[in-house]
Amino acid sequence: MKSKVKIVIYTHSEYSFIWKAFVEQMNKFVDLNIEIHLGYNDSADALKIEMAIPKHWHRHTYPEEFKWTDRVNKILKEVDSEYVLFLHEDWIPTGEVKSEILDYCADFMKEKKCGFFLSYSHISVTSTQQGIPTIYPEYTFYKQDSHVFQPAIWDKKVFEEFCTVLHKEKHQNEDRECLGFMRQKNAYSVQNHVTVATILTTNSLIFPHMHALSQGLWNFKRYPSLESLLQSYNVNTKDRGVHTWWELDTQ
Repeated sequence: MKSKVKIVIYTHSEYSFIWKAFVEQMNKFVDLNIEIHLGYNDSADALKIEMAIPKHWHRHTYPEEFKWTDRVNKILKEVDSEYVLFLHEDWIPTGEVKSEILDYCADFMKEKKCGFFLSYSHISVTSTQQGIPTIYPEYTFYKQDSHVFQPAIWDKKVFEEFCTVLHKEKHQNEDRECLGFMRQKNAYSVQNHVTVATILTTNSLIFPHMHALSQGLWNFKRYPSLESLLQSYNVNTKDRGVHTWWELDTQ
């Protein structure tokens, strides 16, 4: 049975250097019952897309001149789903992404009328709340103040409203206006309350991952095993610097 949650990926051809690693890791870890949608710029090289993107992924394009929110909104409107798991191409999956877990979280969202559901851990939240137990050992639902982009499950209507009301570039998607808007949308997260102080993303319940890039720089300090993983897919890891001032704890 197909999952209630569909994965929606935003990318641009300027990041095609990481596509192979991302696609291969997605193929390795994502349950085949989860539908995958990829949106990319309409100026991307058609042959490169054909060679890099699996045939079973649903493809969408956006005009190059669109703002980031308008690009995302165009993709969203072409996806028939109540809930979407949204991410960019530099969030590299490192563990199983299971349809039954996504469906379980979507059911929780529906019960709580939740518009946004974060996938990874922040000790600032777990240290101040008791949370709501899940059926998965060590994992707990927590109320979030607002959103933190990617990877997260969205009520698609809320995400479309976000994009329509807030005309933002990518670097603005967590600014004060966006945070204020999302505080009205009943945000939650699921977090590992045991390892929250040391592991933030690689043990995410819904999308275990390593975030490969931050501000155009490699996150090798945060993820010591990331460089060798990328090199195994022939990604040039020497073409840019290493990010050293990540805003979250290094894991």
